[in-house]
Amino acid sequence: MKSKDWINRHKNDFFVTKALKEGYFSRAAFKLLEIDKKYKFIEKSKNILEIGAAPGSWSQVVIKKNSNANLYAFDLLDMKFSHHKIKFYKEDFLTFDYKKLPLNFDLILSDIAPNTTGHQSTDHLRIASMIFDIISILNKISLPSSSFVFKIWKGSEETDIVKLLKTMYKKVSYFKPKSSRGESSEIFIVAEKLIL
Repeated sequence: MKSKDWINRHKNDFFVTKALKEGYFSRAAFKLLEIDKKYKFIEKSKNILEIGAAPGSWSQVVIKKNSNANLYAFDLLDMKFSHHKIKFYKEDFLTFDYKKLPLNFDLILSDIAPNTTGHQSTDHLRIASMIFDIISILNKISLPSSSFVFKIWKGSEETDIVKLLKTMYKKVSYFKPKSSRGESSEIFIVAEKLIL
């Protein structure tokens, strides 16, 4: 898509306009709001980990829905949103020594994404690799019966990821928010009740 076409689509996007009106940093806030409306895990969670947090719209949703939660947020980019209940690390969580974290989590959120190349299968493999890295340490950073919610772009590795998660969680579901662009290959996967 040409940059001019992208700018025009962005300016005319209903959820971009809605985000501006409601004070969210990006339209991504509505994706998490839709997911949580169905699964209702934010209000039940005390300790939440967010990976790929910048600019902060998911963090805004978490604090709005549960201001008592302890939120640990990671991104290589700066966060625009700050709150006394958020501990932000400007670091790559995938190389971070997670043993430094003082607690385990009952909800793990990931909106992480690599820089895109424009080649769909390559981009899918890159985000899938990140998800596999997160999955590899879930047992070490999660509380029993915790949930893991993440974005992925559809592709060849998706089936293996879901198959693996089904050995770890009691329930694994797909979710495509209405606020996700129809032509986008992104899908969210919700894994509930980690079995430790």
